Amino acid sequence: MKLEDGVQTVIMLSMGVAAGAVSFTHVHDATVAAGQPSWVGWVNAVTIELMVIALGLEVRRRRRNGGHKVKSVMAMMMFFIALSLGAQVLDAEPTVVGWLAASASALGFLTLVKVVLSRPAEAQPAESPVASFAEPDWTESAPVASSDPIDVPSLQAERSAVTAEPAQPDWANAFANLGNGDR
Repeated sequence: MKLEDGVQTVIMLSMGVAAGAVSFTHVHDATVAAGQPSWVGWVNAVTIELMVIALGLEVRRRRRNGGHKVKSVMAMMMFFIALSLGAQVLDAEPTVVGWLAASASALGFLTLVKVVLSRPAEAQPAESPVASFAEPDWTESAPVASSDPIDVPSLQAERSAVTAEPAQPDWANAFANLGNGDR
């Protein structure tokens, strides 16, 4: 996947440089043809092209953060795209083929940018559903056995007390005293 990303980045950069050169030249020439000095033409070219890129990134950021007021930014971006494409087709042959030929590099680059910027975010690996437990602290010392002798007869007495039959209740006395209780 990283190879594909690298190849796509090289393609985008190459197309961006080529489309930028063509677009900058057309915007510059259109500005000069409108009576402005050459340096203003280059400033207009830089401004228009960078506004398209900056506004496209802003649209992506806003969509990622909940999509607030994306339409106004999209409208501004479309305006600057229209300015760029308008300058490119201004001197073109007045046919559909002439307009497409004059704007092909910019349309190709804009299409690629749109595809890349609208790519869904890569899925983050899900956290493990297994709960994590703290590692036991093995530094605590284990209980130490006593060196005192064990009294075996007392243990046998305790064992016989546990295994002896439980005492049976005295039901006769319980019935006899049933009505004599405190009220």
